[in-house]
Amino acid sequence: MRTMHVPMDLETYNNLLALLVDSPDQDCAVRPFKLYEEMKDDCREGVLKPDLQTFSHLLQACERTGAFDKAFDLLSEMKLEFGLLPDTNMYNKLLGFCVLQRDEHRASSLFEEMKNGKVQPNVHTYNSLMNVFAENPAELLAQMFDDMIRQNIPPNRRTYNTLMRSCQRQGDYDKAFKLFEELKAEPLEPDVVTYNILIDMCKERIDFLQGNASSGAAANPNRRNEEQQESRIKGVCMLASSLFNEMDEKEIRPNTFTYNALMGVLARCADLRIFTVFHSMKEDAEEEEKDRHKLQVLLDNGDLMDSEGALMLAGLGDNTNGNGILMDDKSGAALRGHYQRLLIGDDYLARQSAFGVKPDITTYHTLLTAAERMGKAETAYELFDEMKEHGIQPDVVTYIKMMGVCCLNKETDRAYDLFQEASEKMVVPDIELYNAFVNVLAEAGDPEVFDSFQRFTTDRTNNLKPNHKTYNTMIKVCTKLRREGDPGPNDPLPTDEDGLRSREELIAIRNTERQQKGLAIYSEMCDNNCPVKPNADTYGALLDVCHLTKDIERARSVVDDMQARGLVPTITTYNKLMMVFVAANDPAIREIFDMLKQRNDPGPNLETYTILLAFYSARADPQCLHLFEDMKKTGIDPDCRVFNIMLQYCAKLRDDVVRAKKKSLKFFFELKLRELTPDIDTYNALMEVFAVTGDPLIFKVFEEMIENSIVPNKTTFSTLIKEKKGLDMLRKAGEKGLLDPHPDAIEEGGLIPPD
Repeated sequence: MRTMHVPMDLETYNNLLALLVDSPDQDCAVRPFKLYEEMKDDCREGVLKPDLQTFSHLLQACERTGAFDKAFDLLSEMKLEFGLLPDTNMYNKLLGFCVLQRDEHRASSLFEEMKNGKVQPNVHTYNSLMNVFAENPAELLAQMFDDMIRQNIPPNRRTYNTLMRSCQRQGDYDKAFKLFEELKAEPLEPDVVTYNILIDMCKERIDFLQGNASSGAAANPNRRNEEQQESRIKGVCMLASSLFNEMDEKEIRPNTFTYNALMGVLARCADLRIFTVFHSMKEDAEEEEKDRHKLQVLLDNGDLMDSEGALMLAGLGDNTNGNGILMDDKSGAALRGHYQRLLIGDDYLARQSAFGVKPDITTYHTLLTAAERMGKAETAYELFDEMKEHGIQPDVVTYIKMMGVCCLNKETDRAYDLFQEASEKMVVPDIELYNAFVNVLAEAGDPEVFDSFQRFTTDRTNNLKPNHKTYNTMIKVCTKLRREGDPGPNDPLPTDEDGLRSREELIAIRNTERQQKGLAIYSEMCDNNCPVKPNADTYGALLDVCHLTKDIERARSVVDDMQARGLVPTITTYNKLMMVFVAANDPAIREIFDMLKQRNDPGPNLETYTILLAFYSARADPQCLHLFEDMKKTGIDPDCRVFNIMLQYCAKLRDDVVRAKKKSLKFFFELKLRELTPDIDTYNALMEVFAVTGDPLIFKVFEEMIENSIVPNKTTFSTLIKEKKGLDMLRKAGEKGLLDPHPDAIEEGGLIPPD
């Protein structure tokens, strides 16, 4: 128009800018800035002057091209050259750019400028501001929220989602759910982002309870609370499932992130429902794939453009409240997904809010983890093949998980094939993948692991360097090496030049050889030329080797060497040391325990007491009773395993069966009083106490086992059979139907606590 000498007014310029900004043609992306330069020429001639709408279009162009710094240059021009002051919407747009850049300084300046210019902020202003400072302490966001309320600015759903995300970053599980209840109390409805944050937090909560949080801190490292922790974990799993069901009730469509988060929860609980959820996910994905084909036809025919109108149709416009026209026939999800990818990209937060469902590599990683935890190796192999069939290429993490699956059945050949496959597919070499492969060989006790390690460390074409895990795994191998050469109880004894050796002597010789291999690896780590030096896990592995050989002196020297190298032994270190004394049946184990009691840093923990109690119980040593009381006085609560040890101690009091019965019932009653759940070992220990005299309480034990769905095992029957009176009671239990349980056969009542 200018070349034709047609005058351009402000309205024409603004309309042209709007067309260029909304054009789907990527070549038009930078043209608004060229048009603006032409416009400035007219401004210099005094023909026209840009207005706020002009700069609003230009900021949209900056957003589309990612030219965020240019947006702030335009802001300066707008104020200094044309005397225009931004309005609330423009400030909000600029604060949005600060969110994308995590530019806290610039966002603070803009907000101060708003206040100084008496520009009234709105909910979008505060939402953007909170998102900029989202990674700061939650107290800062709480202050912003309070400031917002003081100004009578009602929060919206995005406000609550932002605050909940902040709680997620801070690990404040309870506060997030409190905000969720506040949101529902307002005239607001949660959306897919809300539920995704909460379900994802359920997954993180389970990590915390299981001691797998990124901080490395367990919710409670004391084993006494394992039952309570298991109950809490199940509760969190139920909560995540109920949130997912609530989405369905509210007709809020889950997305890929939702499914992955829920399956992440179920995987951590080894819950079989994960495969049902995966089936539902695939059904949704197939449905949406059909919708995508419909959408593609519309796009190919040019019936849809990347314009505000199309965004409103997709339910993404500012005035749609998330309800698109096409949502009724379910094709809206595909449409929304298309436009959302144009708007927000593919980062973590984008995935939380993205529309559409399609299994991705995270889905399969989660399923592989679940299959491994459940011991379902074949299921894992099927999933691995399925992901490749669907065009999802395995990465390093995938192959590491598959190595974990190979460990289940000690499938060294399959592990080797997978390792080769990873190399051939040009998966980036990774020391953790090699460590996972070596771990399969270690778990299988495959002697080939040493040759593999030798080739790995001497291969000059290999850019990978072994790390602590590599060396520590190699030491662990020594405790697991296949013992084909060890004579079995019925095998003929081999001979050598010294003549016939005893079976115990031969096993001791082989164990010594294994120990020497472990010490050789340790010596290599101690070499000045080795980049990897021993750590706490190294010494723990060495103590395990000493346990194998019952070598107390070597175990003591391992701990001394650890301290000489500036490493402080933990309670786990001392517990492993005590286990060496147990293997050697050496009463000097008490010296280690007393030393820990005196130092109290570290002091004995539940595991320490358990080790010593088991040692005394096996010897029918009365010190077992004193130690049990001492443990409780120090504030360490016994768990089910400790009570089982005490019951086993009672079973060894064969010279005083009355006392044995009385004490066993006392311990059993205390176990229940502490709300601990008896297991098969508990009932077997009681059987052993009652079998000597053929006590009728054997029937009560069987009845309670039926009530608790605990099936008798070989130990149960052998315990009764080895005693004449016990065998007689076993026959009678069979006649009563207690060995073939049916609900009608269960009589009321349980074991009677002692007076």
